[in-house]
Amino acid sequence: MTQIDATSWSRSVRTLFGEGMFAAVGARRRDDWRLDALDVMQLRTDDPRGWSKAAAAPGGRDDGTGPGSPFAAVTRGDFTTTFPVSRRGAEQILVTLQGDWFQTEDIPDFDAREAELTSHARTILERFGEDALIFTNAATARENPDADMFRREGAYECFTSHVLDCGVIALSATEVGIFWSFTVA
Repeated sequence: MTQIDATSWSRSVRTLFGEGMFAAVGARRRDDWRLDALDVMQLRTDDPRGWSKAAAAPGGRDDGTGPGSPFAAVTRGDFTTTFPVSRRGAEQILVTLQGDWFQTEDIPDFDAREAELTSHARTILERFGEDALIFTNAATARENPDADMFRREGAYECFTSHVLDCGVIALSATEVGIFWSFTVA
């Protein structure tokens, strides 16, 4: 693994997470990582490294609060609908979040951009180290955490009231990252 810094992190977050998407990291402070993940989803914590985030999800304010925030109603129990996923699978999911329905065929110029997008996804996950635990709500991972997530079926255990949402949760011993996208219509 390569060492990432604030510049490479920011470049990858800007490339993969635009308007209506969510990418934020917070500290792990509790034994139950789900509580720390909720803090990140609801923007009740800052990035421990002070690095950039993209947290302007549809329906919510940039501060992640209020009833319109996509994660406002999420509870600790909702994390039972996340499934372990391989690092390669998580990279692929981060890339597919670029498509309207989280599929590669919905990503403009995917064939030409696949290597670049995958490199940015790899950079994001490198922050969490080789021993990271990674979860997703893409139902394909329930049966096979090593599945090819570029070729998965479009079934998701949604966290929000949007038509569809998909994401990745990455955990290290000290940080939790939430990377999510939403289909609103």
